Amino acid sequence: MPELPEVEAARRRLSRKGLNREIRDAALCTPEIAEATARKHLEKALTGSRFTAVKRHGKVLFLCIGDGPWLVIHFGMTGEVALYEAPEDRPRHARLIIDFADGGHVAFDNPRKLGRLELTEDPSAHIEQQDLGPDALEIGRAAFARVVRGPRGMVKPALMDQKKIAGIGNEYSDEILFRAGLRPKADRGALSEDQLDALHDQMRKVLGAAADLRERGAALPDSWLMAHREKGARCPRCGGAVKHCKVSGRTAWFCPACQDTPDP
Repeated sequence: MPELPEVEAARRRLSRKGLNREIRDAALCTPEIAEATARKHLEKALTGSRFTAVKRHGKVLFLCIGDGPWLVIHFGMTGEVALYEAPEDRPRHARLIIDFADGGHVAFDNPRKLGRLELTEDPSAHIEQQDLGPDALEIGRAAFARVVRGPRGMVKPALMDQKKIAGIGNEYSDEILFRAGLRPKADRGALSEDQLDALHDQMRKVLGAAADLRERGAALPDSWLMAHREKGARCPRCGGAVKHCKVSGRTAWFCPACQDTPDP
């Protein structure tokens, strides 16, 4: 599932290659993934215009069409923004196709149709309406400590709660906890200042490094736990068996030896 690094990589690619190019044509191939306003006005708004700015907040991407409005892309479980030159390279499950006047193309690829397209006049207002918390790469140490520690509860769901911190999903939360030496079910209300510092530091390092890798189209290193989230896998650090458990209905992976904080 695309999380902050994948969406940030898309933002960077669009910033380099998708801005200020005249849009010759736009086709919303799967209207049902667009909310009512976008379904009605998106193709007309795009045709003859150009993208003038691109922003990201958490897992959400915003593209400014001319002087406005902004195209809002929610990636869903399988969404991806593809920039390509040859028509034959169009993604198989392209739901929105944009043709630039210079011959290039961009598409929103969404195989399972769980993504969503919207239009907004104000990205900040949209973020507020969606009740999204601060972006995971922007939130400061003190604010992070306040939203993660909170009352009693498990630490992994706190990292994944988009109302607390926007951008982290199931897979990257496992990597962040692995690096910080905390188990997914660790009691967030009992975290020490040092543990919160480590968690905040590793969150920024993991998400930043992953965004750099995704931008280059590189695989995550074998030294990452994310490369070993499967039955029978061994920890890339200590060689011990990687375990899994259910946390708020999601499967969490961890190394019992490297992540030795007791469960509540």
